[in-house]
Amino acid sequence: MATPILQLPAGNPAEARTRNVSARAHTGRTLPVFVLSALLATGQMYIPIPLFTAMKADWNVGAGVMTWIISAFAFGYAGGFVLFGPLSDRFGHRRVLVTGMIAAAVVTLLTGLAFSAPIAVGLRIVQGLVVGSIPPAIMAYVATRITPAHRAVVTMSVATSFLAATVLAQIVSQAVVDAFPWRTMFLGSAVGFTALAFALRAVMLEDAPTGRDKPLLHSYAAIPAVLRIKPLLPMLIAGALSMAVMVGVYTGIEITGVVKGSGELLALRAGALPVMMALPLLAMPLARLSKPGQMVLGVLVAAVAMVLATFEGGHLGVLTVLLAVLVGGLGIIAPAVLQTAGELGGEARAAASSVAMFSFYVGATVGPIVAAAAAPHGFSMLAWTLAILLVVALGLTTLGMRLQRKASAATTAHDIAQVAQPA
Repeated sequence: MATPILQLPAGNPAEARTRNVSARAHTGRTLPVFVLSALLATGQMYIPIPLFTAMKADWNVGAGVMTWIISAFAFGYAGGFVLFGPLSDRFGHRRVLVTGMIAAAVVTLLTGLAFSAPIAVGLRIVQGLVVGSIPPAIMAYVATRITPAHRAVVTMSVATSFLAATVLAQIVSQAVVDAFPWRTMFLGSAVGFTALAFALRAVMLEDAPTGRDKPLLHSYAAIPAVLRIKPLLPMLIAGALSMAVMVGVYTGIEITGVVKGSGELLALRAGALPVMMALPLLAMPLARLSKPGQMVLGVLVAAVAMVLATFEGGHLGVLTVLLAVLVGGLGIIAPAVLQTAGELGGEARAAASSVAMFSFYVGATVGPIVAAAAAPHGFSMLAWTLAILLVVALGLTTLGMRLQRKASAATTAHDIAQVAQPA
């Protein structure tokens, strides 16, 4: 049961804010709204994929232009993590989150009304930027205002929602475009952002921001320090490549036309949902491995599935299973990278997590570009290209493990020397 919210007496505002820090959110009311917000926010990257054919016909552009609809959002989304992550700690998670939802509603509405591809690409960058304010604020709120006993469940539920949005958004988008004009999906998303903004304002506790007495640039000072953590850098790049594969494979399938008909596409996308739902159940068994070990396992599983897909791309049933396995492997990688970033970041844990999420969506920006280059040569070429990216990710993960072991050994040696040194 969640700790009841404290009733703050009227009086000294500073004293009231201090007491409000100890208040805990009601988990039962907060979790559903956070899950829906995570699905809607991250889903904005993927909803255009089933709309490609309709959007191309409306704007009279080629497939290469359409891939920028995905990459533009991913670019802005990545920037939003770094921009708004520190700001949410400074100005308040509730304020930044609600404001971000309202801004996302406006920009999403404008994107749905865009009358040309270049305008839509520009709006998608802005859309990604403002939507990028949502995940950092949610995760920071969970870490500080959710009852500690409930925190692991809420964190896993929200993280799974970010991943599940990859498939769920495409399924919903495909169902909508089969019955309505493609713009309906964006207009409906704008309504969803507006409704969730009011819901978030209702269920979240009032802000108790800290750090306003320090210069604004102080909020971003930890980011360059995170980038100097040598063991972390290869793992961040590996995570980025993994996300590039995740976005690239679904984008490439749409471009190659290897799967015909909306029914087959729907089955292909829905096939990964059971795996995504099962990922939280794997958290305990995976905890027996180190975080880099989990990354190696995830990359290996994903790489094997992608290589096998090069030979079985023409068989819908087999391809559906292989893509589900691929998603499962990639789903292991992202949480491991995030947790590794938090551990290696030390006191700069929040900044390290923001940088890790930034790297993921830099990779997501690259995914559609890779798909646009490889897909015209057939699904087999697309699959081999993505498999090579996973092999590179495996090498980088191994490098990160070695650097981490060296750093750990050096720290241990230094501590022993300090103890042995005579007083």
